[in-house]
Amino acid sequence: MNSNIEPSDHNVAAAQALLKNDRLPFHRKITYGFTDMSGNLLYCIIGSYMLYFFTNVFGLSVGTAGSLLLLGRVIDAIGAPVMGVLVDHTHSKYGKSRPWFLWMSLPFAIFVWLLFTTPALGSTAKIIYAGGMYIFAELSYTAMSTPITSVLPNLTANSADRMSANSIRLVLGNVGNFFAVTFIMPLASAVGHGNDQRGWSIAVGIYALVAFIFLLIGFLDMREKNIEKDEIITIKESFKVDCKFNPNFWTNCSA
Repeated sequence: MNSNIEPSDHNVAAAQALLKNDRLPFHRKITYGFTDMSGNLLYCIIGSYMLYFFTNVFGLSVGTAGSLLLLGRVIDAIGAPVMGVLVDHTHSKYGKSRPWFLWMSLPFAIFVWLLFTTPALGSTAKIIYAGGMYIFAELSYTAMSTPITSVLPNLTANSADRMSANSIRLVLGNVGNFFAVTFIMPLASAVGHGNDQRGWSIAVGIYALVAFIFLLIGFLDMREKNIEKDEIITIKESFKVDCKFNPNFWTNCSA
């Protein structure tokens, strides 16, 4: 009776059935959003208050602080395409993108906390410390944030679920941004009891702990079940693409 049905029709029907059953649970959409929320919870403190902290709390001159911020942006601009290539070449039992949340969640939290911690150092050592921690914080954020977008196609093949998960991620990312820029200064003032250096270290430490926990939750709940066979490009090609289509790709949170 069905002798006129082409084999391709069976393939299409099978693909449609597979797509229909490949759904992303709602709880996984939420935990996927935790990754962006955690990143913004810390990185938006850097984007909004780094210059203030360097000059008013850490004790650097405006010129020195500005130079360190510029240096960090340049290094981050180079690190972003390199990180994209590293993700492409990652092969683990957890997938390509997912393991980076496990590997980088703790370094990211620690480097941001150290960035807002003021050790008793001389003037030159203080500049080296501030510059080093800022660069490490920027690079660890890039290594943690790049997989946020690259992991989504491998969470589900269902386009509607991808759009829904990405929308939830953006909403939770804004939640992290809101808490970062709104409450960090009052919290630092409250826990510092008049000592700004102590207050910022404790406050950012609390934020870093929260971000670390939510990143781990995101990692544990993720499943990369559709590992797509994308063409691997070189670092040079990746850098060209980033510069051509997104010249401000290293800018996330503005003051």
